[in-house]
This record gives sequence, structure tokens and C-alpha cells, in this order.
Amino acid sequence: MTIAQRLGAIALLTLVSACKAQPAQTPAPGPATVTAPANGRVEIRVDDQGYHPSTIRAAAGSSLTLVFRRVDALNCGDKVKFPALNNLERDLPVGQAVEVPVTVPASGALAFTCGMGMYRGSVVVQ
Repeated sequence: MTIAQRLGAIALLTLVSACKAQPAQTPAPGPATVTAPANGRVEIRVDDQGYHPSTIRAAAGSSLTLVFRRVDALNCGDKVKFPALNNLERDLPVGQAVEVPVTVPASGALAFTCGMGMYRGSVVVQ
């Protein structure tokens, strides 16, 4: 076996063993619906599946701080919009926490979406 053939065999074995390596574990996105905690601060993960949680239940008139954290650039979650709040819009840079203070409506829900309207979430009066 020539040196070139040996190097090729080593490279092939390296590639095969790399293919069998365990993929990186992505943290579970969390529940789809949560009740806002007493402090009113709700962490929302943004990934390629949308918002996690996508529904936040809270008392009418309460003040919340929604903290959006986009985990990667492989999704359309680069912005969050609140149509009922005069189209309030915030950029969501990857890996940065973006706080959006909101007041829960007296009834119904306060919707939020990504910039393209594909991801949807809401704050619902409980």
C-alpha cells in the first residue's frame, strides 16, 4: 500500500467515525403555554419552530416584560411585531435578550408575530 493510499484510508476512517458521532443536543424548547409568574417576566425562546412558549396567560391589566431570545439565524424570527400596539416592532439579534414591556388587555389576547407573520404567539387574559 502506498503512502497516498494509507493517507486516503486514514482520511476515510476519520470521516466515517465523525459521521457516527452524536449530534449536538438542542435544548428542549419548553412548554407551549405558560402562566406569567408573579414578577411578570416571561422568557421566550425563538428558534426554527417559532416561539416557546407561544401562549402566555396573565391577569387582565397586569404588566409583563416579555424577554425574547433568538437562538440562531436559521429562522425568520429576526423581528417581533405587536400589531395591536401600533405595529410595535423590535429587532431580535441572535443570542441577545430583547425586553418588550406590555400591558395585558382587559379581555381577549395580545398577539405577536415574526416580521413575516409566520411565527405567532399571544398573551391571553386568564
